[in-house]
Amino acid sequence: MSRDVAAMRALVVRAVLANPVTLFPDDATRARLEDPAADCTFEELGFDSLARMEFCIWMQLEAGIEIAEAALLDHPSVAALAAHLAGR
Repeated sequence: MSRDVAAMRALVVRAVLANPVTLFPDDATRARLEDPAADCTFEELGFDSLARMEFCIWMQLEAGIEIAEAALLDHPSVAALAAHLAGR
């Protein structure tokens, strides 16, 4: 099932903001996350293996989308992961 990239990006941003690592982002980070033309890597956001695992669990429980932790390494930015998920 193909999904809209913009909708997937919004979902990925929601999952990022729900993660304890980025729960209270500074204004610049929040602005970059909310700007569709900007992009953030998960590394820039401070994601480690625990944050990646929590992100995947959130996606499964809240959005019903199963995603392997490795997908965040293979698609290391918000935009890249959203495009990948939209194409699945």
